[in-house]
Amino acid sequence: MTGLRIIAGTYKGRRLLAPPGLATRPLPDRIKQSLFDWLGQDLTGSTVADTCAGSGSFGCEAASRGATQVHLVEPSAHALSVLRANLRGLGNPPAIVIHPRPFQAVLPTLRDLDLVFCDPPFPWYRDEPETLTALLTLAMNALARGGQLLVRGERGETLPPLPSGLRRDDERTYGRSWVLLLKRKEAVPPASGPSFA
Repeated sequence: MTGLRIIAGTYKGRRLLAPPGLATRPLPDRIKQSLFDWLGQDLTGSTVADTCAGSGSFGCEAASRGATQVHLVEPSAHALSVLRANLRGLGNPPAIVIHPRPFQAVLPTLRDLDLVFCDPPFPWYRDEPETLTALLTLAMNALARGGQLLVRGERGETLPPLPSGLRRDDERTYGRSWVLLLKRKEAVPPASGPSFA
């Protein structure tokens, strides 16, 4: 198993394990650092979901930086044993909840999330675009007003058309990886009619 670390906050410097093999792709520290430079270093009071969580590196970093609730969504037994070991190594923070089920079962139960991080398996981009569409739609529906959705992909891969309620806000490239920042489209209030008073 390769090592990862928590970069800042309460658990700064703590090491995390990554599942062996190629089934999961741990978020490299340099990309994670850049993401939190982008998002802001302090997540105090935020509610976060890390879908396709793998080692839990992103979610553990969010908890270290003050997120009050972090949902780690990971159905794979291959990754769950490592994920649980990582949380034990941090003293099982009460802010972090593991959901050992597919995102399709978990995201509909979550509401008012400030931040959702989606790091799906890269083969989904080629082989399962409908799964990506479901992930984006369910994540969008779980966002709070003003919430943000981050999606990681690899050069040469593109997302399917976005659900109508999402808009692209920004995009960054990190070597072979790209990360897209999406936000909910806010409904425009109807124009008020003429007054006959």
